Amino acid sequence: MNTMTHKQSLVSLIATTDTYPIKNMNIIFDLSGVLFSSHVGDSTGNPGAVLALKPINFPFIIKLLHDCIKQGHRLFVVSNWTKELYEFLQYDPQTAAMFELFDDVILADTIGIKKPDPRIFNHLLEKHRLNAERCIFIDDKQINLKAAEQVGICKGILCQNLNLEQVRQDLQLHGAL
Repeated sequence: MNTMTHKQSLVSLIATTDTYPIKNMNIIFDLSGVLFSSHVGDSTGNPGAVLALKPINFPFIIKLLHDCIKQGHRLFVVSNWTKELYEFLQYDPQTAAMFELFDDVILADTIGIKKPDPRIFNHLLEKHRLNAERCIFIDDKQINLKAAEQVGICKGILCQNLNLEQVRQDLQLHGAL
């Protein structure tokens, strides 16, 4: 009987420990200001104006994404990027390989809804039958995090100054890593 009580205590301790990874979450990334520099293209939106744009700290991003996948998480993108810009960046083999790690990439102009409109998050949730409570959204703008909250995605990470180390720490605080 003591063993069962001890076992129950261990299960309770593990379940309440912040550093214990929670499996099977849905982690939603923004692109500009999180994985890429927020200065993309020129003022006309011409994707050809992007010169040698690379993901921010590519090795760190790949490790972070792989670590999320190892924990059983699904990865998504919700971005206001245009389809043309996204396709243009696919010409870089490294960037294309990175995008293949995502289960889906939702681009505003392909569905006609831009952040901070909460409907863009509803689109993702409905399309993939995701439980909002099992989602974490990472963005560089507080207004977009608030929009995600409106549809029940209450776990948000504000990525400031392209600080992916802080994003990793925040994912750990949410129990995802």
